[in-house]
Amino acid sequence: MRRLIKTLLWGLAALALLGVAAPYGVGWVLAARFDAVVAHLAVPGYLQVVRRTFDRGWFVSHATVVLRPIGPLCHAQPCPALALASRIDHGPLAWGATPVSLSPVLAVVETRADLTSLWPHYAFSPAPGPLTVTSHIRLDGRGRAHLSFTGMTFSVARRKPVAQVETATVSGALRFGWLARRIHGLSLDWPSFSLVRQSAGHIAWRHLHFQARAAPGGELANSRLTADSITLDNGHGHATRLSHLKLTTRCPAPGTTAVSLHIGKLVLPDSTQGAVILHARQHGLHPLAWAALPDRWRRLGGWSGGALDAPELYHDILPGLLPPGSQVQVGRFELATRDGAIRAGAHIQVPPDFKPSRDAAAALSQLQARLRLSLPRPILRRLLGRTLGATAGAPPEAAIDARVQALVARNLIAPSDDGQRYRMRLVLGDGRMRINGRNRPQWRALVGQFVAAAQGL
Repeated sequence: MRRLIKTLLWGLAALALLGVAAPYGVGWVLAARFDAVVAHLAVPGYLQVVRRTFDRGWFVSHATVVLRPIGPLCHAQPCPALALASRIDHGPLAWGATPVSLSPVLAVVETRADLTSLWPHYAFSPAPGPLTVTSHIRLDGRGRAHLSFTGMTFSVARRKPVAQVETATVSGALRFGWLARRIHGLSLDWPSFSLVRQSAGHIAWRHLHFQARAAPGGELANSRLTADSITLDNGHGHATRLSHLKLTTRCPAPGTTAVSLHIGKLVLPDSTQGAVILHARQHGLHPLAWAALPDRWRRLGGWSGGALDAPELYHDILPGLLPPGSQVQVGRFELATRDGAIRAGAHIQVPPDFKPSRDAAAALSQLQARLRLSLPRPILRRLLGRTLGATAGAPPEAAIDARVQALVARNLIAPSDDGQRYRMRLVLGDGRMRINGRNRPQWRALVGQFVAAAQGL
């Protein structure tokens, strides 16, 4: 009997130590590692940590991290901030966590973020709920997190109504290494989303799924994105619709990414329909620079606003898109249409001593590139018709015929398949250009003509 009582007393003492003393030690460990973990959230030139606090308790601690997008990710001054507020229930028995953790853990962390704070000048009605991430960190520092954003319908306004948003519930999972310092895997499910602008325009998708796992170097380079449909409509007759999208990436070597894109059906703004296949590979590119390109391109005016003629494009933006020593290879691009397939391939090498320039010709003269392009005859004629417009004194068809003959005579394009297709092969290197095997000493003038004509495309 005494032995049983003694065993029970030792058991109670162990439970007391486990339930009372151990949480204090866990809180001390988490506080000591907090700054190192938060530092990994910063991305130089794109995302900075502006504030961090850790209020250590005995059983529960609270932490706040404030992030701010900067550089090309900051769309308005002052740059907005996103606050991540976390409640941290200490292990090994996190009794206060919701849901209760019955297995031993280092900690259970519930983090909430109000995504509307990224758009401080807009009003949301009703206000969307926060993004919630619940993380279970095991005793070895590894863990798994579940994220959720509750679906709802809300309006966005700024003085006047701007848009109506409808979204289904977003859910996801995250696997990470030592105290969230390294991500091992990520998955995200977004059943539906729709944004209708008050002025005009519509962005929507259905059954979007994303999953990724870490490559040997630690980055999330092996990924897969699928969607049943994606709609991008500016509301002015220019809509692009994608169906049965499948995009995969993999990392065959450090710093190298291979991309495969398949679109079952693509409808372009001019009603051209087709299927898309793309196989490409890059080495040394910076994904965040490319992610910021659409907004920077829009600020420069886009095609119609003369972005191709803007010195800022070549001096400030292009060096970030094509860093010295990087390479891009498009092994296969094919857009299958009812008029035939558009096929292309390319290989671009950026020299280690690549320097910022002020115009397209100066930038191109530094590159080593090979390009091949093949177009069906009807598509080539439509493209030429858009650039020509109606020519005074001659019917449009005759003007297009004359332009095709002029391009063939200059060997800028070459007929193939009994004139049903036209192809072009371009080689650029050491400041010289060859098109279809012929040297083009005046190629800089051709580039200037294309840049000037691009505003009409």
